[in-house]
Amino acid sequence: MTTKRWTDTDTQFLKDNAGKMSVQGLAETLSARIDEVEKKIEKLGLNGSAPAPAAKTPLTLKELSRNTENAKKDFDRGMAALQKRKFDEAERNFLDLIQKYAGEKELVDRARVYLAICERQKKAAGPALVEPEDFYYAALLEKNRGNVSEAIEHLKHAARKNGGGRVDFLLACCYAQNGEAGTAIEHLRRAIEEDQRHRVLARHDKDFDPVRDSPEFQDLLAS
Repeated sequence: MTTKRWTDTDTQFLKDNAGKMSVQGLAETLSARIDEVEKKIEKLGLNGSAPAPAAKTPLTLKELSRNTENAKKDFDRGMAALQKRKFDEAERNFLDLIQKYAGEKELVDRARVYLAICERQKKAAGPALVEPEDFYYAALLEKNRGNVSEAIEHLKHAARKNGGGRVDFLLACCYAQNGEAGTAIEHLRRAIEEDQRHRVLARHDKDFDPVRDSPEFQDLLAS
């Protein structure tokens, strides 16, 4: 069983929200086991923080739609700030999304990835890339800047730590953007073999639009 690696952002989030969210809610948001969150709370001396009541579930389609729209706005603002290297501003928007719209799981998961990027970039200007995970996050940032070739080069160094297929999935996105359908589909197949959720993500990810109509891509998603 994998033990969670606590980042500075994770710890700060826990300090800010231990008294506002239930332990289960914190665990889901931080992608950690409940016992890990409880131990971290105890270590930080936050035991006196009373758990907050569960967030109100939207009752109407209109409310659900408004939540999704507002979450996307926070995400877009965070991405815009990240592209401009305004890391503090980006972090605020991503944290707002995570705290307010926990039900928007796909956006929350993406926001957590970009929070990690912000933290890494803030620690040092132009940090040396050493670990596979460093190359993965560098590739993610380059892809979102439109530098697909640079992203692919970074991912070649990250390949030995595939992280449940995430490296192959990102490679598939990059090769699809380059119009290399065969290579993209092969990496996507590997990603799906590691984690079936990548099939669902691929159905909605616009990065695959250049290869979406290919029979091989359609067959892979229909499996």
